[in-house]
Amino acid sequence: MKNNVIKILSIILLAGFSFFYTEKVTKIVRKKDPIMIKINEVKEGKIVDAIKPIINNDEYIMGINGCIVDIEESYSKMKTIGEFKEELIVMKEVNEEDLKDKYIVGGNKINKNVSIILFIKNNINENLINYLDKQNIKINYFIEQQFLEDNLQVIKFLSEKNNIYYLGNNGVYEDKYMLYSNNLISINSNNESKYCLLENKNEDILKLCNDYGMKTIKTKYLKEDILNNIKNNLENGSIIAIDSNDIDEIKVYAGVYIGNESQMVQEFEAKENGIVYVPRTDSGMDISL
Repeated sequence: MKNNVIKILSIILLAGFSFFYTEKVTKIVRKKDPIMIKINEVKEGKIVDAIKPIINNDEYIMGINGCIVDIEESYSKMKTIGEFKEELIVMKEVNEEDLKDKYIVGGNKINKNVSIILFIKNNINENLINYLDKQNIKINYFIEQQFLEDNLQVIKFLSEKNNIYYLGNNGVYEDKYMLYSNNLISINSNNESKYCLLENKNEDILKLCNDYGMKTIKTKYLKEDILNNIKNNLENGSIIAIDSNDIDEIKVYAGVYIGNESQMVQEFEAKENGIVYVPRTDSGMDISL
């Protein structure tokens, strides 16, 4: 019996040592692989420095995550074809800031971008949806739970060019609906539902959203006099939430600022941290949606 135990222990130790030795040899071989050598040579030049968020108590203006080369993924892709190809380099984000207890109040001010948010509650204005689609205006749609559940084909259509997020149940975020609704968005759209939206601060909702890995945006909901409200408060990084289906007023807003710049929008669409941002123009007009 004692001899059997010793034999078993010896086999286990030998297997463990063999695994450790094999892994170490593999790492040495990979380190000397010309593909890995080349990846290590170029990785420093690929680093994108992060822009830190601007924090003011429990609010912050978003920064931009930095990027570094994902060495393992890059090596794995290139190894399958047997040679180094720069276009196969895989980048990964680096986010060092933990801001889960704070509200987002704006996008970064470095680039001339704004974010447009529209609400979908009980129904949609097809004329408005079609107009925005034809103008190639990119929207962040925040959608109520019941409409989301009942209109998955609409969600799939909207997500072809836009982002889809969860607005809560009758505008209120509740624990019992969060996972289900976020999964509906994840399955039926092209993005993850990683933002909650509030007009006023609410610590309970901030914590609830954080528990589901979501960040919370706080911004004023524009319900009337939309054009003047936007003109008076517009700046780089603005988050503009329009709680209205007034297609005429939104068309006026879009028409005034798009002008002849629609092609610019198509060419320079930008995305930052999962929120669709639309570039501003450099012309006398403040913004092109």
